[in-house]
Amino acid sequence: MQRFSRPSRQTRQSSANALIHSLEHDAIAVALQTALSTRVILIRTIGEGGMGRVYLGRDPQLKRFVAVKVLLQSHHADAEAHARFQREAQAIAAVSHPNVVAIYGVGELPNGIPYFIMQYIAGGSMAERLAASGSLPVDVAESVIGDVAAALGAAHRRGIVHRDVKPANVLWDEESERATVSDFGIVSLQSDAEDPDMRITGSGMAVGSPAYMSPEQLLTEPITPKSDIYALGLLGYELLTSRGPYDATSPSEVVAAHLRDKPKRLSETRSDIPEALQELLLRCLAKLPEDRPTADEVMQALTPGAADPLEWPPPGLEGAHGTMWRMMVTPFIGTVLLLVPLLLAVRFGRPVATESGAWLTLIAVVSLIGFAALVRGAITASRVAATIHRAARLSYGWGTLMEAMADRRGDTGSLIAGTREYAALTPQERARLRVLRVARALALVLASPVALVAAILALMIRGGHAGGEHLLVFAVLASLAVLGAAGLLAGMNERLLLSATRRRRARRPRRTSERELAPAWYAAFERSREGQAFGPGARVRRILPVAGVAVGTAAVLFCAMLMLMTSLLALYSRLDVSEPSLIASQVGAEAQRIAGAQGFRTRPDGSISPKDAGDALLSIASTWRRRAPSAIERRPSANHLLWNAPSIPDTLFPRPRAMQWTSAAILAAGTALSAAQRDALLRAAAHPAREQFSRAARAEAADVYGALLDVPANDRLDVWTYPFVSLFGVGVAAESHSALVALEVADG
Repeated sequence: MQRFSRPSRQTRQSSANALIHSLEHDAIAVALQTALSTRVILIRTIGEGGMGRVYLGRDPQLKRFVAVKVLLQSHHADAEAHARFQREAQAIAAVSHPNVVAIYGVGELPNGIPYFIMQYIAGGSMAERLAASGSLPVDVAESVIGDVAAALGAAHRRGIVHRDVKPANVLWDEESERATVSDFGIVSLQSDAEDPDMRITGSGMAVGSPAYMSPEQLLTEPITPKSDIYALGLLGYELLTSRGPYDATSPSEVVAAHLRDKPKRLSETRSDIPEALQELLLRCLAKLPEDRPTADEVMQALTPGAADPLEWPPPGLEGAHGTMWRMMVTPFIGTVLLLVPLLLAVRFGRPVATESGAWLTLIAVVSLIGFAALVRGAITASRVAATIHRAARLSYGWGTLMEAMADRRGDTGSLIAGTREYAALTPQERARLRVLRVARALALVLASPVALVAAILALMIRGGHAGGEHLLVFAVLASLAVLGAAGLLAGMNERLLLSATRRRRARRPRRTSERELAPAWYAAFERSREGQAFGPGARVRRILPVAGVAVGTAAVLFCAMLMLMTSLLALYSRLDVSEPSLIASQVGAEAQRIAGAQGFRTRPDGSISPKDAGDALLSIASTWRRRAPSAIERRPSANHLLWNAPSIPDTLFPRPRAMQWTSAAILAAGTALSAAQRDALLRAAAHPAREQFSRAARAEAADVYGALLDVPANDRLDVWTYPFVSLFGVGVAAESHSALVALEVADG
């Protein structure tokens, strides 16, 4: 849809200041502002007709714009004008429909001039839109005609005939993207149809706009709801072609065409008009009222399913609205805080020693926070249970309850009825979107709890067996991935169907009335502060504060990212979670070890060069696996004994199946060692490989390739001659070294 051109910010600001200043010289505005007091702050004049003037106002309590319509002072002594003005307010209040401007209040000025406060529609009238951008696209025009028909149907059911349907009286509501009908100033009650005073003015002219009058109006015959349908057909022609259905120019020719001529077909002007729409508008323009459709029939033809505005959420289910989306946040946080430390505690290999035990405190604190978050989620779930109980008591079905709980945008009522951006979808497409909305919310809500339950089941099934940690990780990640992906895919269909419509809504220009709030507020501010010295201060500039906030936010996020990376790199665990029953004892033994011993890291010895350390590691590895060296390898002496791994009986250091004996020995050394345990550790520590490993461990760096390669200056290395360094045998020496570490821990 084409949009109005938008003036610059300086133009809008200067215009707003001028309008605010001009209200001070408007006697009606001054009197009206005095009568309204602080209920409404007038901003500017937005329109004036033959009987009344309309002002834009702001309701400071409800934070909304309003329109205030007041009878012109020139009609103060006109009893008929008073009656019409009051009847307009009564008619608007009586209809009370989403496609009719709402009325918020009525009143009188001290001199008896009436006014009323009504809904402000920010999008302008269809007359303004047609003048600015020409005829509308077919789908938009159909939506507008359907909305107007819905408003007329609601009025007709209450015995009210509008009598002045035309583009100037149809407004476009940008907030809800729907058309609304205004200006009920010359409405007629069906019970008054035979009253001549209701059909003509004192001058004998028919009431209304001749260009949009039905034949019976022009002939001053009784007015019926079908008179509005004729005007609706004229409105449809103008929306689609920017002109009427008759080739007439002068007022007399227009009146004669309404009485005798046959409307030309829309296809003569536009080729993209659907045949059904063309026939519907031709039926609306039938000369005889009985040949025209009703407003409800027009509405049903253009917006099926929107016969009645659907209240959403349903009465009594306000507390259930959007609860699924609120429920998923806290359990997700709690589950992550519980599972991440658990997954970090899973050991896939041998742990790296560290001097700090802060990770234990971190795991405990994070886990407690996660548990507290899940407790908070349980409290929310109890409230949901109360909502379900209420829905059962009110006789609602599960489908309705689930739709209310899964509604995040607050527009499921429009989706069901097929209004707003859903008007172009078929009933089958809307039904599919409704099901997918519920499925999406359910999948995302259940992802975190299912992952938590899957983790517990994995520990119970294979907690004490080899590979149990892999099953734990797979269960958690698979649960989150499957349900999370299902939720995302369920929402993809709606994004694809409505992406263009929602992008168009997001690009709509900001209402210029928002730019006028500050001048209007300051006008009231100056009246209220009564000479107080503290004024508004210098005008706020956007560049420096916004830039400062952006830089500060980026700095905080950068520091947070560094902290996260540091924590992930620094955090590791010596706990074995494959045996849940042993976790408590492991934590206790680890805490005693940390409290009674120093770290295991050997102090670096600067006298040991990287090449010497490489020689030590290479000598251990070279004796572990015998193979012929390549042409460029310098091998150390091959006369070393073939070292074997220390043999420690499993009964000396009981441990879970996935834990190595070295870890069990160090944990046991934190408490006390038996004589048999000490003897076994002494034999393991005396292993010949331990001296070579200790020598490499005390070095600041180890250059294994420098110790291995013997490359002449003019020779080149290629992929076929480059050696493959195998250091698997170092693990044997490390076990011997760990035995020595366990003895040192036992000795404090």
